[in-house]
Amino acid sequence: MALLITIMTVALLVALTVQFHKTTWEKFLASHHYMVGTQLTAIADSGLTIAAAVLQNDAAENESDSLHDSWAKLANEQFKELFPAGTLKIGIDDLSGRLPINNLVGREGGGQSGVDPAVVVESRSILLSLLQSGSFPVEDETAAKSIVDAIVDWIDADDRESDYGAEASYYRSLEKPYDCRNKPLQYIEELLLIRGITPELLFGSAKTAGLADFLTVYTADGKINLNTAAPLLIKSLDPLISDELVEKIDRYRKDKENEEHLASPTWYLNIGGWPGDIVINEKIVTTRSTFFLVTATGTLDTLSRSMVASVERVNGDKVNLLVKKLE
Repeated sequence: MALLITIMTVALLVALTVQFHKTTWEKFLASHHYMVGTQLTAIADSGLTIAAAVLQNDAAENESDSLHDSWAKLANEQFKELFPAGTLKIGIDDLSGRLPINNLVGREGGGQSGVDPAVVVESRSILLSLLQSGSFPVEDETAAKSIVDAIVDWIDADDRESDYGAEASYYRSLEKPYDCRNKPLQYIEELLLIRGITPELLFGSAKTAGLADFLTVYTADGKINLNTAAPLLIKSLDPLISDELVEKIDRYRKDKENEEHLASPTWYLNIGGWPGDIVINEKIVTTRSTFFLVTATGTLDTLSRSMVASVERVNGDKVNLLVKKLE
């Protein structure tokens, strides 16, 4: 009997010891992860500060923006001397090199104020051409027009449906109804609420590009930076621009020897063999950028944390944070 009691007591003590060890270990891991998470957040936040300073200094040095600028090369920096216990990677994408989606509707329709009516027409044409490029899961011209008109109806203030569009009556008839916004888009992800826009279309797949990489909700003057725009977007600027001309544009702007020429929005006319009948509308292109997407990633051991922020460079001497999220 005494032996049985002894065995039971030892078993109980072992169980308590194991449970105590497990609880202590879980608390240690939780504490460690919290500490590392805090460090990673601080590193990522520092990355945003560095990016803002680089953008500010770049504006003081250059009157235009291109892929030769310091902000565009920031991804190559290591910052090892700043964070001996971790690493920092910073990437800056030029949002001004994308199509401002809210420019599909002008001020008179309840859209962006100050947008030239000609820019509205051009913006719709560019998006239509982009959708029909073959890089997206869009069946035909009718499907492309349906997407463009649905976006227009989502943004404009009235309830009149465009030829291929969708207004409040459509969205209220859904199984889970909601209202049509009838205001400019605030986030690119909001496009998923619009008829015809699927996650595959917006974010891409293994076989198709993502429309989100070519669009922005931000705009200063409705123009696209020709120096940083994606080749596919450049091809959509004019129906006469061929794949061969797009390649020439891309090679020219990446050549360091041509950097000084990139300040003018008509620099492409300097390209050898450029057709004289192709002149991109100067109302839709620029070489100066205002909005940027900054991604700062802190890494420590096997853990990492990214801070993604949209920023606006104002008058070349100030960088404003528009939105920030932790990933």
